[in-house]
Amino acid sequence: MKVATFNVWNNNETWALRKEMIIKEIRRINADIIALQEVPNLEELEYILKQVGIDQYSFKSYPGDEEGLAVLSKYPIEEVMSENDVLNNCSMRVIVRTNGFTIGLTNVHLYWKSAFEREKEIVEVVKWISESKNTDYEFLCGDFNSTPNLSSIYNFLVGELSIESYDTSWIDLAQSDRSPTLDFESNSWLLNRENLNHIRVPVRYDWILLRSCYPKKEPKLLNIELFANVVSPAQQVHPSDHYGVIVDLSL
Repeated sequence: MKVATFNVWNNNETWALRKEMIIKEIRRINADIIALQEVPNLEELEYILKQVGIDQYSFKSYPGDEEGLAVLSKYPIEEVMSENDVLNNCSMRVIVRTNGFTIGLTNVHLYWKSAFEREKEIVEVVKWISESKNTDYEFLCGDFNSTPNLSSIYNFLVGELSIESYDTSWIDLAQSDRSPTLDFESNSWLLNRENLNHIRVPVRYDWILLRSCYPKKEPKLLNIELFANVVSPAQQVHPSDHYGVIVDLSL
């Protein structure tokens, strides 16, 4: 099973140029489930769905905005949980079934400006996920706007610390590949953004995590890779200011 996450960057000035590149990458990676962040609106998502040949999806716009989160799936989506009380409406959940397994997948886009807000968001997200009792595996993916090992968000998720006297345990599926997804040195859009590329270093903000399922047998990780990380020869730009992440698992 291939699971992917990709922040497609809702930037109106460049969207028309990048849209077909994004579609090409989604087709190429051929993920079974893909979580998208910063989808401009439902109309653009429906266009993407038509071009990539996927009809199972869920979309959640942010309050008072057309932009939102989306999950695309080759498997039938049995349940959608987009309405929740999680702070800033930063998350959405779907339940799918495949090969006899019930899979929960939560898509998040945490607040970029404040670590304090992100801490509150992620605790609420994890508590929300814990309300689902009948899933065999739980995936948590998206743009966390946080740095692995350094941030409280990451260390909370992997069980290294508690927040608000609450703890949890997830596995970072891409921890063996530390390639950046927000690349201030090589991404064509970040290089051209004023005052961002001179002192910042590339970071890995986009993660795919699996909730610890011990003593149940863990899936076998077959492959991890980035996508949308190569400049298009025709346009000479990247599809987004973020790179995507895809993992291939054997359940």
